[in-house]
Formats: sequence, structure tokens, C-alpha cells
Amino acid sequence: MGEEDTGKTPKKFPWFEPFACEGCGDCVSVCPTGSVELLGKEDQKVPKAWVVSPDTCIGCGKCAKACIVGAVQMTSYVDMAKKRYKEEPRPV
Repeated sequence: MGEEDTGKTPKKFPWFEPFACEGCGDCVSVCPTGSVELLGKEDQKVPKAWVVSPDTCIGCGKCAKACIVGAVQMTSYVDMAKKRYKEEPRPV
């Protein structure tokens, strides 16, 4: 049984910095739960990574390890991070 099925709160959570994101998609490809996506408008040159499904994120940190530019850090402020992804406008 995967941790995403237990409803457990992760000890750490990803914190994406959209201005640092180069839109390579490495974080998206390593996310085991599909919680991270690249977002953007058609006229935007670089899409930005964002946790689009904070309730399915298990806090594994694979996205942070995959980001070579450091646009993703893991934070222990899990509740604050989850609230950010649910309430803040997505980067576009």
C-alpha cells in the first residue's frame, strides 16, 4: 500500500519557486503520484512547475532532487505549503 493511500501528512513538502523554474519538466517526470505539472499560457516561453494536486503529494522529495536549478526545495512547513498550492494563483 502506497503512502498516498493512507491519508498521512508528509514530514516534508515541495516548495516551488516559479521565478527560478526553467520549465524543463524533470520534476514532473520523476513525481510518482503525478502531483506536479508544468503550467503556462500559450504565449509564455517557459512553463512553470507547480504542485497541482497537493492532496496526493507524498513528500518524497524526488522533484527537489531532480531540479538542477534549485527551483524546488523541501520544507517542513507542510500545512503552509499545502495551503499555498490550494489557495494561491497558479503561476501563468
